[in-house]
Amino acid sequence: MNVMRFALTVVMLVFALSGWAQTLQVGDPAPALPVAKWVKGQPVKQFEKGKVYVVEFWATWCGPCRQTIPHLTKLATQYSDKVTIVGVSIWEHPDPRDPNAYMQRVERFVRDMGDKMNYTVAVDGVAGTVAKTWMEAAGRRSIPAAFVVDQQQRIVWIGHPMDGLDKVLEKVVAGTYDWKAEVERQKRVREQMEALEREMPLYTSLIQQRKYAEALAKLDEMLPKYSELAPRMQLERFELLLRVDEKQAYAYALQLAQSDFKDDAPMLHRLASTIVSDKIDPPLQSPDYQVALVIAHRAAELTKEQDVNILATLAYAYFKSGDVRSALRYQKAAIDLAENDPSVSDRQKQELRKRYEQFQRAAQQNP
Repeated sequence: MNVMRFALTVVMLVFALSGWAQTLQVGDPAPALPVAKWVKGQPVKQFEKGKVYVVEFWATWCGPCRQTIPHLTKLATQYSDKVTIVGVSIWEHPDPRDPNAYMQRVERFVRDMGDKMNYTVAVDGVAGTVAKTWMEAAGRRSIPAAFVVDQQQRIVWIGHPMDGLDKVLEKVVAGTYDWKAEVERQKRVREQMEALEREMPLYTSLIQQRKYAEALAKLDEMLPKYSELAPRMQLERFELLLRVDEKQAYAYALQLAQSDFKDDAPMLHRLASTIVSDKIDPPLQSPDYQVALVIAHRAAELTKEQDVNILATLAYAYFKSGDVRSALRYQKAAIDLAENDPSVSDRQKQELRKRYEQFQRAAQQNP
């Protein structure tokens, strides 16, 4: 378990939200999309008034980008006649021998994805014109990143596709979204990130000295001041509590799962996967696998049992709790999903199969 993860996340977020001068913000007219090539779907030559768009930036080499593809496909299906989703590949690694080879790589990736990537897809040119006019202009340095364009051809939201896009789209489509409030929220996020960055040295120093109880007290002091950053800080608090008082940590995990995280599948998955992880050093003394099962089941329910990683975590929680039959069932479901999903790497598929074999051996030894 890396209790420095929060400190690293803060640094990464500050990096992601800074560096380039921000000349494109929420409330501004959406720039054009002068892409090099439209790979899939109907080209979006211009943003039409009265229509809603999501412009999402990704790359074939970006693991987190691959994880957002099923989510975007789901939204594209849900709002098929109301929202146009456009995925623009940017920052692809060029081949010095053939500057346009990356386009073929993107085309092959999209072709292999098939209906799993069921929305409009385009690729930026060698000069990176779209990346400059959108990502760099918005001060964004990391992908995936999504921009929502409303019926007035105006950017009304910028963020990670898995971080609230669903709720934003629902309101934008209904005409009830308050984009001016979003301007103020993003301003608060930046201000809180800058303030938190100033407080981090003392916190990270306590972690490095393994003064976990003191670090927990410092984190509890910081939490009320940074409401916009609460989810990441709450997750950090859980992982720190595991170092200080495991029993309290599991109670806190359940509390989060039933309140702030109850509809947040990725956060629920982080909680459950931490409890069942074999990579925590030092190992947990009395891991509560029943808590992990409750939380993982909720994450699986939210994703309609269509998320490979969540199903694999649920399977491992069952295995750790002694229910090998259920472990085999959910691991097999995860493998079946992975085999039909080109976004899942061969290495991950191999790891899923190896764990399934581990479960089979356990079942044979304890029939």
